[in-house]
Amino acid sequence: MYKIMLVEDEPIVRLAIKSLINWEEKGFYIEYEASNGKQALKLLEENPNIDIIVTDINMPIMDGLEFISEVVKRKSETEIIVLSSYNDYDWVRKSFKFGVNDYILKTEMEPEGILDIVKSVASKIEKRKNSLINRKDGYRGELDLRFQKDIFLRELLENGSIESFYEKNSEKPLKLYRNCIAICYLWIDDYQTIKDRYVNNSLKAFTQSVINSIDQVLNDTNTGEVLCQSPEEFILFMAFDETSQKQVRNKLVEIVGRIQYSLKNYVNISVSVGISDIRSNNEKIGNLFEQAKQNVKLRFIVGKGKMIFPETVNTIMWRNNENSIKNNHRKESIIGKEADFLRELGTVEEVKTFFELEKLFAVIRLNNSNKIEKLYSGYMELIFVTISYLSKIGKETEAVFGTEIDFYEKILRFETQDEIENWIKNMISWILNYLKECKTSKPNRLIANAKHFIQMNYANSGLSLKMVSEFVELSESHFSTTFTKEVGETFTDYLTRLRLDKAKELIANTNLKLYEICERVGYTNAEHFSRIFKKVVGCSPKDYKKTDLPNEISNNQKINH
Repeated sequence: MYKIMLVEDEPIVRLAIKSLINWEEKGFYIEYEASNGKQALKLLEENPNIDIIVTDINMPIMDGLEFISEVVKRKSETEIIVLSSYNDYDWVRKSFKFGVNDYILKTEMEPEGILDIVKSVASKIEKRKNSLINRKDGYRGELDLRFQKDIFLRELLENGSIESFYEKNSEKPLKLYRNCIAICYLWIDDYQTIKDRYVNNSLKAFTQSVINSIDQVLNDTNTGEVLCQSPEEFILFMAFDETSQKQVRNKLVEIVGRIQYSLKNYVNISVSVGISDIRSNNEKIGNLFEQAKQNVKLRFIVGKGKMIFPETVNTIMWRNNENSIKNNHRKESIIGKEADFLRELGTVEEVKTFFELEKLFAVIRLNNSNKIEKLYSGYMELIFVTISYLSKIGKETEAVFGTEIDFYEKILRFETQDEIENWIKNMISWILNYLKECKTSKPNRLIANAKHFIQMNYANSGLSLKMVSEFVELSESHFSTTFTKEVGETFTDYLTRLRLDKAKELIANTNLKLYEICERVGYTNAEHFSRIFKKVVGCSPKDYKKTDLPNEISNNQKINH
């Protein structure tokens, strides 16, 4: 995410630029605004990680040219784009002498044009960052120092304490030799989403940005070093002069808070931090590291962006032990407790289904809450009994979700308990909707089949409700009720109307005798047929023939069956 500062004295122009484009979607964030050069210069001094400045030329107090000149004097690597009007072109030309990248005419501000210019500048920044990472000339000494520090820090993790380390390395290349030490394990939240923003080698630039932000705070406070384990994980080695645990704790909270703030504002990431006990310099670093690493995993329970101290773990373990005592020390499984949930799921009672689901969530949370890996297995049990139930009632998961899902891989991608439970709730909602559709669409299919059967057999005088209900495999009473509900008339009324409609067609288009028509539409008695025809149609078959057919239709025009 590239950070932009917008410098413009007209608020309406600033608003227009911010509103023209969904900047965050394109990888940019307009984080700072200033109404003149002096104000912008102060912001830049306070926030040197600003990537791009978009500045007006003609402004009060300090105009754009003076501001750009001051930025260049400070050897800032921030890239500059100029905003201008037509009558400012001489000023724009002068600004290019200072190394300005491009300019945007206020009268021709189109989203595509502005975005192309900003993307071009971002590309230049990316190339420069990659060059700085890979260059072996002017920055070789700095890179060598970082490489050397990383070797020392990894050695510390594997082999010993700060005290023993300095006995072997008298040059003291690290800012660590003090009274107390603590290890912090930084875990980047929503890493998969962040990773998807970067391609090829640009993750190196991301990692460097994280290290730079952390280093800046550590250098300012002179408290320690940072080691990158992976683009997702960073280790802080924190050393303090204070001897009071309370003082160290307060300072530790302050520094970690500053690091979290810096990463949020300059790199646009949130981090969860596992923190070890505070120990003396003769404590094995590896022990503190393992403690911090285990603590940060409790992000799964306590949520993202938190500092997780040893006492947080102790509290959770205490609650877990209390629950174990209440449950006679038995590990609770949802297997054997899922019947009520599956029953409500089958009846498609949404409120009751989710009520029973929450009871199963409570069982899962009850067990192994200090062992994150085992919590995942509890949720997998829940998914297993749900999918097994669908299979039992003849439903495939592909029919519900539209594609095959690796449920285990899916839940492992979630970083907190709340995220898994919310996803499972969504999954149950999809299943409920699918089962509702099945209940709704099944009668429709049955009735469609029944109507087709009636259409094919209406001429059979023996056609009955019993015959059709047996065809669709329903009881007579159930079929009768369903048919009336779906069609809007009883089976008898529907069959009578169909037969009479067919009779009217034969009367109109054939020279068949009345008894022949009567037989062709399923009646065995012509008198009974005439009585029903007159009752429903309003006239006898003979009168219908006279009134329904135009006089000019001759007998030879009629179809003689």
